[in-house]
Amino acid sequence: MADSRPIPTTLQEFADGDESDLNVVAPWAGPAVDPETGLLREPLRGRHLIATSVGWPKPGHEPVAIQLNEAILKELYVRPGLLAVSLAISENNFNSTRSLSIWEDEAALRGFMKSEPHMAAARRVKELMFDWEGTHWVSEETTELPTFEESRVRLAAVRDPGPSAFASPGE
Repeated sequence: MADSRPIPTTLQEFADGDESDLNVVAPWAGPAVDPETGLLREPLRGRHLIATSVGWPKPGHEPVAIQLNEAILKELYVRPGLLAVSLAISENNFNSTRSLSIWEDEAALRGFMKSEPHMAAARRVKELMFDWEGTHWVSEETTELPTFEESRVRLAAVRDPGPSAFASPGE
């Protein structure tokens, strides 16, 4: 059944969407995560970087989006400096797709963001997504993995209240 709800017209409206059905489709994984428990193997000592992003994909672009995402994930899971990553989707909120990752440092995150698979997707993001946002922050020693709820709060704190960068002129 097709979604008959009006499509939000601003990033804020997408961000405010109902994600009560947020489904973790890729549980925490990476060298810092115990695969049996899904928790940190040991506390993360010192400074590290946490990054998050969320996008709302446009329907009808699934084949190309899947191809781009497969390439990104293939790169991501073996990327030097990645400590942990988790991915989630909310069908209620126009299939919002969230990522949450932990990196050794900003150079490691920047290296991934400049990788060819990530750049190939970034070049097509306005074509494939209604909207998108991301941020990162420094964290100190911790025994807990970040949460998607924390990532929503962090994104809200840095979100530009103006019109979306995805909006066409005159919208």
